[in-house]
Amino acid sequence: MGHSIAPMQLLVSIVERGKGGSVMGFYRQHGLYQHIQASGRGTAASHLLDTLGFGTSERDVILTLAPRDDVRRFMRALKDGSLPKQHIQGLLFSMGLTGMSALLAVCLSQMGGAVPERSETVMEQSNSYSLILAAVNQGFGDTVMDTARAAGAWGATVIRARLSGAEELQTMTGVLLREEREVLAIMVHKEERNGVMEAIEREHGAHTPAQALVISLPIEQTARLD
Repeated sequence: MGHSIAPMQLLVSIVERGKGGSVMGFYRQHGLYQHIQASGRGTAASHLLDTLGFGTSERDVILTLAPRDDVRRFMRALKDGSLPKQHIQGLLFSMGLTGMSALLAVCLSQMGGAVPERSETVMEQSNSYSLILAAVNQGFGDTVMDTARAAGAWGATVIRARLSGAEELQTMTGVLLREEREVLAIMVHKEERNGVMEAIEREHGAHTPAQALVISLPIEQTARLD
């Protein structure tokens, strides 16, 4: 008999630098086991950092893979106060996945379930947010974020990255793209998404020094750690 594979989601957590290990330990206690940790920095103005509870601009970014229903139960329990306070400030959002390594999916499907199920069905939250990912040349993150902020975005987390396949893109577009990159992860209201993306493309597109490459992804649920 084959193993049953549950639909999966990606949970993204952005917390203050140095808190990632504690957050992952908290998640494991509640049925979320598979994590990838990266480092980033915030671009929000200082008064917004204070509002969000971040003491510095440095961030730990946690990418958590788990069955969809486990993520939904966890997010709802976090928002209704069923889970203990962690005294860690952070922002969380979840997104659906359309594919995953079969071995990983089977393993994750057999794990989890530490957050108690309720009698009612765990329903998908109708959310009004999208995630914009803008890959720009190193050194242009703050400039591009200023443009995004003027178009309605409030801040972003920046992750250092490297572009693979630059030569292939150059062959197709005639544009020589630099490999060293900064990826801006910008969460915006759906109503602001197109305006922010268009502003970045117009001011910092592939034919400008920033050479921005921009995509957007739907966000299902959002929550905060505190």
